[in-house]
Order: sequence, then C-alpha cells, then structure tokens
Amino acid sequence: MNEIIYNKRITFKKSVRDGDSLVLIDFLAAHSNLSKSVLKKVLNNGGVWVRLFKNARLMRNRRATQEINLDSSVEFYYDPKLTAMEIPEAKEVFKSREWGLWYKPQGLLSQGTEFGDHCSILRQIEKAKNKAWLVHRLDREASGLMLFAYTKNAARLFSELWQKHEVRKIYKVEVVGVIAEAGEINLELDGKPARTTYTVLETGAHTSKLLVEIHTGRLHQIRRHLEMIGYPVLGDPQYGVGNKNTAGLRLMAFQLIFRDPFTQKEINFQLPEKELGVVF
Repeated sequence: MNEIIYNKRITFKKSVRDGDSLVLIDFLAAHSNLSKSVLKKVLNNGGVWVRLFKNARLMRNRRATQEINLDSSVEFYYDPKLTAMEIPEAKEVFKSREWGLWYKPQGLLSQGTEFGDHCSILRQIEKAKNKAWLVHRLDREASGLMLFAYTKNAARLFSELWQKHEVRKIYKVEVVGVIAEAGEINLELDGKPARTTYTVLETGAHTSKLLVEIHTGRLHQIRRHLEMIGYPVLGDPQYGVGNKNTAGLRLMAFQLIFRDPFTQKEINFQLPEKELGVVF
C-alpha cells in the first residue's frame, strides 16, 4: 500500500478537530499515511501551509514541531516528482548591498507554487541572503539574468522602475527559419499593444540567432510574437510547430539596462556567459 501512496500526488485541506494531534507532523502523518521522513521533506520543501487561527493569514510552514490548535487549518501539497527532482543552482553575478543580479538556469522556477518553493530561484536566494524579494519573472524553461531585491525598500524602488518601463530587457533567442535583417513586431497580445524589436546575430542553414528587446511586458511576449510571424523559438514547448529541440528552450535573458535607484548610476550588465559555461 505504501508503494502506491508514495507514487501519487496527495493534496488536502483540513481543519483541526477534536481527537487530532496538535503537533503538525503528527497531524500530517495521520491524514496522509506518509512516513515522517517523507513529510519532513515536504515541510522543508514548502508544501505545507498553516492558518493558525481563523482570521490569521495562511502561511507556508516548515516546522515539523509546529503546535496547532482547534482554530487551525492545514493545507498539504505533495508531489513525489517534485520531491525527487534535481534542482539546478542559481548564481549571483553582480553584487550590491540592496540588490543583486542572478543567473537562473533552465528548469528553475522564478518563485514557488503551493507544492513548494525548493525548486525556485527565490528560495535559493532567500537561503543565501536571508531575505529576498522577487521583482520580475522569467519562464521556467528560459535561462538568464534576473534582478532580486534584498530589502523592502529596494523591492519597492525596482518594482517602480519595472512598472514605468524604465528597464531595458534584451534577450538572446534562437528561432526556426532564416531571418535576413533586423525587424520590429507590433502585434497585439491579449487585446493589448505589444512591441518587440530584434537584430540578427547569426544565421545557419535552418535557424537564426537574434538579439531581442521587448518594449512591453506581455505574457510570453517574445515566444508568442516570434511564433506569430512564422519564426518559433527552438525548444518552445507551448508555441510553434516543428521547433522541438533536445537542448530545451533557446531563450536567454542576456542584458539589463537601468539606473540604480540608490546610486543613480547607469547599470548596463550583460550575462558573463563564458564564466558561467553557458555560451549561447
């Protein structure tokens, strides 16, 4: 029976009732039939959420010995695939006291889900820096530069820069098809204006490498825009036909240009590909 349970996704939302254990890990063991060693992994990975009192905030809880009470409620999210997966490691590539630039490899989420945050770059940075705030996102399949704030004030200031479109975001992308010259895409996405520009870095027999800049922030803007004009991104699992690629999605956040809100100096940073061993 244990073998069947351990290979299935398990989720539940339960209120604490009379007769339940008032120690979190014992409560979880009684309601999940999972071993305590597995439950400790789920807790550590961030798959357990607790509301201690009726009007309290539901929060991720990692403490096996957390005391709960009859006013508490618990949400549990277990996916054996996530628990067992190998997590790629992010690296800080530019250091500042208030913020930093990090390299996110393919396969790493920007932030966690209800099933956990162990597979997210945000959690890795929280462990390294004690506290961190997500300013912007990068698709799980993509790699490249991400900026993180280390204080609430930095998070606020950088969020304002992003909202005001005062950050230039430039990507390296490889697409199916030969593109001869630079271009601009002005096609609405989700009923909203969207603008993407690109220059050609290199062309092969059947593919092109581009330097792409987005001037609006629509969902999957680069991937959707390039697919719309007939040049889908190599390895894109969602958009395009005939663009499968064993190396995964060929889209990398390569360069960020902005004014540091603390020093007012212009930051123009390109990903150090050779140092990281991730030459595009």
